[in-house]
Amino acid sequence: GLGRQESTAMAVLQSHSQAATSIVSTQGAALGSTQVTNSQKLDTHIASAKKPNPRIKRDGDFKDLVTQSTTFADKSLFIKDIIEDSDTVLLLAMPRRWGKTVNLDMLRRFLETPVDGNGKVIDETVTINYQIFSREYALQPDGGKSLLKISQSKILVQNSEDDVFCRHEVDALKLQGTYPVIYIDFKNCKSDRFDTVREGVKRVLNSCFKQHRYLEKSDNLDEEEKEKIKRYVGAISSEGLNDDQIKSGLQFLSEMLYQHYDKKKVWILIDEYDAVANVAYRKFNADDLDKTIELFTGIYENALKGNPCLEKGVLTGVQYIARSGMLSGLNNLGKFNFTDAKYAQYYGLDQGEVDLFFGHFEVPKPLGDKAKSWYNGYQVQKYNGNYVTSSQELVSKYNIWSIVSYLKRGEFSCFKSHWEESGNIDFLGELLSKPKVREKVEELIDGACISFDRKDDFSSNDFNQLKNMISGSKEITSDGLAVLFSYLFIGGYLTIDGPIQNAYRLPNMEIMYEMGKRLIKHYQHICTIDPAKIQSATYVLQDIMSTPHRERMQEHFKNFYDRFKEVICTVRLVDDKNAEGVFANEDIVHSLLNYIALQTQHTTLGSELYTTKLHSKQKGRADIKITNKDVGVIMEIKCLPVSHRSDNHMKEALEQAMSYGNLLDTNKNLFIAINVERGTRTSEERTIELLCASVVSDGQHVFGINASGFNDTFGVDNSIMKGFTDCR
Repeated sequence: GLGRQESTAMAVLQSHSQAATSIVSTQGAALGSTQVTNSQKLDTHIASAKKPNPRIKRDGDFKDLVTQSTTFADKSLFIKDIIEDSDTVLLLAMPRRWGKTVNLDMLRRFLETPVDGNGKVIDETVTINYQIFSREYALQPDGGKSLLKISQSKILVQNSEDDVFCRHEVDALKLQGTYPVIYIDFKNCKSDRFDTVREGVKRVLNSCFKQHRYLEKSDNLDEEEKEKIKRYVGAISSEGLNDDQIKSGLQFLSEMLYQHYDKKKVWILIDEYDAVANVAYRKFNADDLDKTIELFTGIYENALKGNPCLEKGVLTGVQYIARSGMLSGLNNLGKFNFTDAKYAQYYGLDQGEVDLFFGHFEVPKPLGDKAKSWYNGYQVQKYNGNYVTSSQELVSKYNIWSIVSYLKRGEFSCFKSHWEESGNIDFLGELLSKPKVREKVEELIDGACISFDRKDDFSSNDFNQLKNMISGSKEITSDGLAVLFSYLFIGGYLTIDGPIQNAYRLPNMEIMYEMGKRLIKHYQHICTIDPAKIQSATYVLQDIMSTPHRERMQEHFKNFYDRFKEVICTVRLVDDKNAEGVFANEDIVHSLLNYIALQTQHTTLGSELYTTKLHSKQKGRADIKITNKDVGVIMEIKCLPVSHRSDNHMKEALEQAMSYGNLLDTNKNLFIAINVERGTRTSEERTIELLCASVVSDGQHVFGINASGFNDTFGVDNSIMKGFTDCR
C-alpha cells in the first residue's frame, strides 16, 4: 500500500480536483524521482474551498502544476500524438518558456511503470501518476467537471512485436504506467569549457541511474551487469567514468531496463538536448567545441540509433542542430518546431486558454485587451486533426511564461517584460554596432517587417558565422544576417507576418521593449544617456496620453519639451568622429522617442508605418504613432541645422504628421512636429523646437515652443486642421 506521504498527496489531489477550475500546461523545472517510493513534495496546504483564491504554478513539474494551481490548460492530447507518431525519434524545438519541460514530464508520468524500492511492479491505480490522469477536473468555463482529454481518448497501438502491420485502438488509460522510461535533462551541464561540461554530464548520468537504483537488485541481471550499474550510481565511482562510458551510458541503462522489464522496450526522454551545444558553438575554442560535439554525438547515437531496446525517443530543445553533426547520424529523426502545426498546438497558449485564465483571475476586460498587445502575437498555422487547415489560416499564441508571470504578480494594470527572466540575447548588443544589423533592428522596433531566408536547422558553418559576427572578425553578409535573424526567430523574438513568404516582425510589445532596451544600451555605449532623464520624459508623455485637455495640454507639452531637451542636451558621443555631431540624422532621436514611448503604460507604439497619405495617392511612412483607447499621437521628427531652417520648416513637418491621420481611429488626436538641431554646437547649446496640433473634445488648438523655449506657433493657426477634419 501507499505510505503516509503518498496518501496525503492523494488527499490533496482529490480535494484540489474539486476546487480547480481548469488545467493547463506551463513550463517545468527539474523533475523529481520516478519511483513511487521516493518522497513526494506536494503543497499540502491546498484546501477544498468551493471558490479558492486563484493560483497558478509557474515552475515545477506536471504534478506540481495540477496539485498547486487552481487553473491550467489541458495539453494532454500531446501524449496521444507522440505515441501514435510513426517516427522512432522526435525532436521538438520550441522557444524558451513555452512549456517544453512540463509537457515532457506529463508524458513521463503517463508512460512510466510504477515500481517499489526493489523494482517490483506495483498496482498503478494507487499511484499519484494514475490519480492525476484518472481524476475529474473542472475544465469547462462553467465549472463543469471532466477528465483530462487524454483520459477520454483512445490511442492507436501496434498489435504486437510480431504483427507490425496491424494496429488497433485502446483506451488511453490502459497504457498509463506500462513502459520503462529514462528521463534526462542536460540544462545544468552548460559551461565555458569542455572539462566542466563533461563533469556536468557525469553528474546528470549519475542522477539518471539513481532513479533506477533498483536494478542493482534485479533478478533479471547478472552480477557483472549489476557491478557496472554501481559504477554509474556511485557518487565517487561515477566521477571516474571515461568518455566511452559516458557515451554508452543511456544505451546501457536502456538495455538493463529492457532486461529487467522482461523485454519491454524503453522510452528515452531528453530535455534541453541542445543547451550545451548552443553555448559551445558560440563561445568554445575549436578544440573544446570538437570534444563537446563528439561527446554528445556519441551519447545520442548510442541511445537513439539502432538501439533494439528503444520504443521511442523524444528530445526537446530550442533549435534544430542536426546538421551541425550532433544528430546527423540519426536517420530515424522527425523534426518539428513552432512553425509546424501538429505539435505547435501543445506549446504556448491560444486566445481561448488565456481567456479562461483571465476569467479565473478576474482580469478586467480592458486590461486583458492590453495584455494581448503586450504578450500575444506569435503566428502559427492552425491544425485540425491530422492536417493543416490552410497556409492562410493562422492562430495567434501567447508566451506561457509571460502570461503566468503577469497573473502571479496580480498587478493587472502594470505591464512589464518577463523575457529578461528567461531569454538571453545579450550578444545582440555587440552586433548593434554593425550598421546592417542596427538598421534591421530599428526597422523591427519601428513596427516594420524584415525579410530573410530562414534557416531552421543550423550547421556548424552557420554557428561559425554567428560567432564571427559577434566577435567582429568578419564583415556581415546577407547570409550572415539570415543566420542571425533565424537564430532570433528560433528563440521566440520574431514571428512570421501572416502568410507572407519570408516576412518577419516582432510579435508584441514585450519583445519590442526588449529590443528597444538593447538598442538604447547600444546608444548608451556610444553616447552618454541619463536614464533618470529618460524616465522623467516618460512620465510626462504618460500624462499627455491620459489628460488630453486644452487647459492642461500646453502645460504638459511644456514639461515634455523641458524634459526631452534635458535628454537631448546630455547626449554626448563617446568617440565623436562625426563632424555633424550625434544628431547627424533622425536615427538617435527616433530611438530615444521610441524607448520613451515603449515605457509609457497603457499605450501601443508603431513606428515607420507605411500608408497612403490623406488627400494624396502618395505612400509614406509616419515616424511614430502612439495610441491608447482614447488618444492617438503622430510624431514627425526632423534634424535640421540652423542654416537649413526656413520660415515654414515646422509647418511643413506638422503637415507631414497630419497627412498620416488615417492611421488614427481615436477620438482625441495629437499631431506633433519635433526638430532637434543638427550641427556642431556643444551639447549644452543644442536646441529643439516643438509644434503641436490637437483635435480633442474641447476643440482644435495649435501651440508650440521655439528653440529659445518660448511659446511660438511658427505662424500656424487652426486652419491647418481643416483638411484633416474634413476628411474625418
